[in-house]
Amino acid sequence: MATRASLSSGFERVTSLRQNLGLIAVSLIAAAGPHTPAAAQEAAVPADPAASASLDEPDLVRGRRAYQRNCAVCHGPRGEGGLGPPMRGIGSRLSADEITRQLKTPRGVMPRLYPSPIDERLLVDLRAWLLQLP
Repeated sequence: MATRASLSSGFERVTSLRQNLGLIAVSLIAAAGPHTPAAAQEAAVPADPAASASLDEPDLVRGRRAYQRNCAVCHGPRGEGGLGPPMRGIGSRLSADEITRQLKTPRGVMPRLYPSPIDERLLVDLRAWLLQLP
């Protein structure tokens, strides 16, 4: 029968392994770059005036696409969490300003995605999409 100490040691090894795998995954993603030139071009803000809405008018479709391209690998395709914490209900845990601060100056193992590939316009869209998650 396993003792409490051996169970605790096993749990610590699994936790350490999970953290190391997370760091490796984030490092590989950051080193490889999440975008190819074609994908970066798709994410660029369109030049036509109709598509260039003010920063006060977020585009949830662009926000969802930005999330899928840059965040889903760690936070889950529907914000359910994974290597990173869940994004579902983040609006009840963090203010819009706190979300912006985390995206601009990430803490922990989260890779820096601002100002590239997520620029100011895309940051507004992504933040709006995150805030609307149930």
